[in-house]
Amino acid sequence: MDYTKTEETPINRYEEQQGSTNSSESRSNEEVSDCDQQHSSIANELGLMELPNDDKVYKLIYCHCQSKLASHLGNQFKIVSILKNEFKTPLGQAKLKAFQIYTESVAKKSGSYCECGENKAAAAAAARVKYGCCGVEKEELKAILMYGFSQFRNNNGLCLSPDNAPLQCMIDPSASFNEDGTRFLLFSRIIMGKSEIVGSTTQSYPSSPEFDSGVDSLTSPKKYMIWSTYMNTHVLPEFVVCIKTPSTLRSKNPKSPWILFPVLIKSISKFLNPSQIRLVQKHYKEYQERRISRFELIQRLRTIAGDTLLVQIIKSFGQKGSEESRPINLQSQRGCMHI
Repeated sequence: MDYTKTEETPINRYEEQQGSTNSSESRSNEEVSDCDQQHSSIANELGLMELPNDDKVYKLIYCHCQSKLASHLGNQFKIVSILKNEFKTPLGQAKLKAFQIYTESVAKKSGSYCECGENKAAAAAAARVKYGCCGVEKEELKAILMYGFSQFRNNNGLCLSPDNAPLQCMIDPSASFNEDGTRFLLFSRIIMGKSEIVGSTTQSYPSSPEFDSGVDSLTSPKKYMIWSTYMNTHVLPEFVVCIKTPSTLRSKNPKSPWILFPVLIKSISKFLNPSQIRLVQKHYKEYQERRISRFELIQRLRTIAGDTLLVQIIKSFGQKGSEESRPINLQSQRGCMHI
């Protein structure tokens, strides 16, 4: 979603609404429930501000995520809070200013930006500033907000989903839940500039200085790739959506047969030809690097190996498992294997 659109879109209008929402940024102690206090403690722990439910920006983001997720997950989730990075600290102010400087730099490089006064919207449009999201663990989120993005998220860079596809972040259970079953979706402003199609999982920088980012499709991208050299200059973390899921979506001990990914891949390799084995290994590596979701990996395994073989192998292992990995559940749940 473009940051510069003028209509009411889920995230990108908060700056122009700041003046109208200041009065609603705090609530009296009488209005704060035990649940609110729990969510506020997370906000305080992360150094963020919890948006009140009647805030216009809260409503835009809430309705957007609710509509996108509900069509796939039904009532299997609940948006419990939306947090905002206000960049109030000296370091936060510096990051905000640096992001604007890089936005203007990429805008000038595009050749479609005329520097006439301080028109941030024009610069954002020329630099193709959009919003992207990714699922993060709480400790990882703390590190991102304090120190910035680091190499451990992806060897080649930062992979995000467009903000109109938060489901991609939700259906990947490889990211851990918080102790109470809360997931964190981090929405960031990103400078896309001129994008190129990323055709290799080993590509770790632009193929040419003219490119600023990578995508899986120029017309309908489902993945944004920000190279490791640009992760902390072209990405600005701004909102955190806290989503809670029921125990059925995070159960560590499913009642139906399941098997760990490494064990499954080793087992099915006995029945596949060399080219199929290489393809399976390639997809699993992409999953480990968070280039594809868990759901996408499962679907690709089903295409390559077939449901019959997968069912036989998974049932033969029954309830065997380990704490090292999250299981593949045969029950018909989102983010699980549907056979």
